[in-house]
Amino acid sequence: MTRTPFRTFRRCALASLIATSLMLPQALADSNDDDKAEKGYTELVAELKAQQGLFNFYRDMKTGATHLSLDESQLNTPFIYHAQTMDGVVEAGHFRGNFRQTRLIEFRRHFNKIEVVSWNPRFVFDPNNPLSRAAQANRSEALLAVLDIEADDNGRILVKADPLFKSQALHRITPWANPNQTGPRFSLGNLNSDRSRIARERLYERNMDVVVDYVFTNDEPVVMGSPAITDPRTITISLQHSFIAMPDNGYQPRRDDPRVGYFTQQFDQMTNPEWTPWGDVINRWNLVKKDPSAALSEPVEPIVWWIENTTPHEWRDTIRQGVEDWNIAFEAAGFKNAIVVKEQPDDADWDAGDVNYNVLRWTSSPRPPFGGYGPSLANPKTGEIISSNIMLEFVFLSNRWTLGELFSGSAALKEAGQGEELQMHCSFGHKVQMGHLMARLASDERMYDNIAEDPILSQALRHLIMHEVGHTLGLNHNMRSHGLWGNQQVHDASLTQGVLSGSVMDYNPVNIAPVGVTQGDFYSYKPGPYDIWAIEYGYSPALADAEAEEARLSAILSRSHQPELAFGNDADDMRAAGRHIDPRVMIGAMTSEPIAYAKDRWQRVNYEFTQLLEKGRMADQSHQRVFTSANMLFGQYAGQANVVSRFVGGVYVERDFVGQHDSVRPYTPVPRATQREAMQALNQFVFAPDTLQSMQPVLSYMQAQRRGFNHWGNNEDPQPHRMILTMQRNVLDHLLHPQVLQRMTDTALYGNEYSLTEMLADLTTGIFQGDLTSLSQNLQVEYVNRLIAIAGLEDDSDYDHLSQAAAVAQLRAIRSLSAPRRAAESSRNHYNYLHLLIDRAFAA
Repeated sequence: MTRTPFRTFRRCALASLIATSLMLPQALADSNDDDKAEKGYTELVAELKAQQGLFNFYRDMKTGATHLSLDESQLNTPFIYHAQTMDGVVEAGHFRGNFRQTRLIEFRRHFNKIEVVSWNPRFVFDPNNPLSRAAQANRSEALLAVLDIEADDNGRILVKADPLFKSQALHRITPWANPNQTGPRFSLGNLNSDRSRIARERLYERNMDVVVDYVFTNDEPVVMGSPAITDPRTITISLQHSFIAMPDNGYQPRRDDPRVGYFTQQFDQMTNPEWTPWGDVINRWNLVKKDPSAALSEPVEPIVWWIENTTPHEWRDTIRQGVEDWNIAFEAAGFKNAIVVKEQPDDADWDAGDVNYNVLRWTSSPRPPFGGYGPSLANPKTGEIISSNIMLEFVFLSNRWTLGELFSGSAALKEAGQGEELQMHCSFGHKVQMGHLMARLASDERMYDNIAEDPILSQALRHLIMHEVGHTLGLNHNMRSHGLWGNQQVHDASLTQGVLSGSVMDYNPVNIAPVGVTQGDFYSYKPGPYDIWAIEYGYSPALADAEAEEARLSAILSRSHQPELAFGNDADDMRAAGRHIDPRVMIGAMTSEPIAYAKDRWQRVNYEFTQLLEKGRMADQSHQRVFTSANMLFGQYAGQANVVSRFVGGVYVERDFVGQHDSVRPYTPVPRATQREAMQALNQFVFAPDTLQSMQPVLSYMQAQRRGFNHWGNNEDPQPHRMILTMQRNVLDHLLHPQVLQRMTDTALYGNEYSLTEMLADLTTGIFQGDLTSLSQNLQVEYVNRLIAIAGLEDDSDYDHLSQAAAVAQLRAIRSLSAPRRAAESSRNHYNYLHLLIDRAFAA
């Protein structure tokens, strides 16, 4: 027998004694927990304020602590989760009414804990296929939170709610890191759960909303943010968490189709062997006829919109009309009074943001993130729209410039589509506001006076409302619908009758008539033919027989090739240089002759500049009106330059299905005559030595009104050379983009007759045309430097070989140019500099 040494035994005994003593408090704690658990559900919630609904919600009225109660039947059951910003700061990507996330969430029990799990319904397996047994392979669900069970009694489970809601478990509030961000960025700092609070909750039978004020602290902020932030060391973001029971109403999803533009829920059919194994469905409301046998019937439940009680009374009739005019489209789908508008009482016992109400909301933000914004909440499994809001900013109705600091044109260029876009949000309201300013140059009335007698304001407001309501009906943008009328027809109000383009979902410019032409409609303010067709596809009642229903939908879609039903959305539009290929899908364009329309707009802008000092200078007033108007006019000019440039190297795209319209190919290069027309227009209005000469008399009056030290650190003088060169650079960004130059040679193999060599020769001719002015000197140096970069003479080039060779040819042609014998010294200096640049590049 082996004996244990006493010293070892003593150590073991001591260790045992220590372990026992250490375990005693835990044992006592466990005993207390047992006692606590023994109290049961009823005793634990007896002194708490209770609210019952989808879940039960309890609050300790002394400490504010909260608890959540679920029924056991609600475990392992999907709920729709939705996160919405109630109030925030734009710098952090939060603003009132911002629909941020919709997902599916389940509560699952694991021993004495409740797991909050989010999962993705995208991947669909046929349950009769043996592969469905492997449906979870290589997929990761998100375990968002784990909550201790406080009590479990009579089929109800109680958990603490604070750890779930006073954290970022359900939804990330802080912005995600941007790897492309250069320089310091605004930071919320760290979430301070002690300062954060659950502000209020709303309990209903089918849903629950919990509003949390999240407080973030940052002791050492680097970027201070706008004046809307009182102190960047502590910032509050108010966010609403909504849980919604899955609808059980017999809703039948409708399939998506690439020829019509709806927001969708995408599903990959993992056991489908077809060429397009997808089961995508569109987002839409559940409209059901009261009388299924009637050609035109009211719905069982209409789509009800509430005008928020923050809305000035004098605007409400116009807003109501902008919403109700969508009933024109729904009548074509078989529904009468599908949309109903009501006004929120001043003493309403519900708040905008409650997912049970669809509300048209108004704000006047210090830094408006949009002019209008129309998001919706849809069931991720079916696409059924459950709730929606429309956010509208008063800035749309004012003369307040929305784009921050100006240096005489840079902000206007951003508005023309060349700067940073509001990511993920509709920036249409900003476009309308800029057009609104353009239309009002000749008027001394404030924007929001006499709306009933003001066609500019009433049409613009109805147009904005219709656009945003269209989003809430499930429709996405249609940037190709502007080709409904010809360039002369569009100004004939007796012809257009409130319909200027095929869809109100386009980004059309304000329709200003050329000088000497009678003014027609300013905006579309009724549904266009595309809108009516799209609503017919999305909302017309389904037939009971599946085969007959598919034939019915196919018949509707077979009309997509008709010009008035043309469609192209943000996934196709060419607002960014070098992005996408069809110039007909472009913001800011108008009519079936957009190049001709652009010429008229350029001429109109030049005319307005000649009139601006007389119209814009008011006795005993600063020059702010001249400053804002001049920047807006320049933005309009630059926007049309972008529209025209997209035709060079462009390809028309058609998405008709096989057999639908066989005379149209999917890809057809823009005709040579149209590309040359675009290049000639750019040479005349954008690259000419006297571009925007009409603006020069205005320059010495382009002074913003001073507010304290608001231009501290910035020179306030106008910068016309920088303005015009920036516009020209934006056009060159597209014309000389690697993908555009490559496309010109690629498309030569299937129909393009405007060669890369010919295009660059025309561009060089335009840039080196006419008298040598300071503007053309600026442009020519810019162009030569770009050709050197394309050719790869000094550094490696990202361009294809043919583009490099074509660039070298243009450099040699430019090298042969020289200043006239009796030219000014500045001209000789300029050509000597160009020769130096080219010679140095060839010698490198």
